Amino acid sequence: MGDSGTADDDHRLSWPAAVGDLLLGARCLACLRPWWGLCPRCRGALRARTARLTSPTPCPDGFPITATAGDYDLPMRRLIVAHKERQALALAPVLGELLAVACWHLLRSRDDGLPAGSLTLVPVPSARAAVRGRGYDATTTLARRAAARLRPAVAVRVRRLLRHGRSVHDQAGLDAAARRRNLADSLRVRDVASTRATAATAGPGPVIIVDDLVTTGATLAEADRALTAAGITVLGAATIAATRKLHAN
Repeated sequence: MGDSGTADDDHRLSWPAAVGDLLLGARCLACLRPWWGLCPRCRGALRARTARLTSPTPCPDGFPITATAGDYDLPMRRLIVAHKERQALALAPVLGELLAVACWHLLRSRDDGLPAGSLTLVPVPSARAAVRGRGYDATTTLARRAAARLRPAVAVRVRRLLRHGRSVHDQAGLDAAARRRNLADSLRVRDVASTRATAATAGPGPVIIVDDLVTTGATLAEADRALTAAGITVLGAATIAATRKLHAN
């Protein structure tokens, strides 16, 4: 998916962006050049990224097959942080499209092809305190954007099936082993009995776990464990970005 703009378009549009920068300090959220929001060059670069299957090293037990839309490089880090922590809501369509690309790559990578029935995207839940502090459930919003992009090729919906069953520590600064211990048995499926009882009729069907980023893989492995324990078929996971190969400490 390439950018439809040209170099001349970028040049013409840079004048109002430069004025805005002088008056308001506006910067492209990815490259920090004068612009409002996301400049055409960075938008095109994002759309040119190639989705791939990914797994961390070391890979935790239970890590699902996972597709990502690209690397967690500096521009992507800026975009994810701006969307999640600074409520840069204008980034939701762009990041949601990348998540849809990762979901589609995952589906096309499977030997059994596209699911015959409906598909459910299950966002990894954020801590309740984090959502209250941000005033915004970033991952669920991106999941809904991705679902909209996947239709009508796939009958897809979004369900917040997962919740935190206990509190966990902040993951920042924890190595891979510490993250696994921190997250072990921490997620639950909402209303497990009801989910199992309706699995043959109105249940979620096959699901894809979605998140913005995969680092050590501990979160996706825990999400897969919780869903599988509730009798839900997990096709895999999809993320907007992934860190490159990680090495054990």
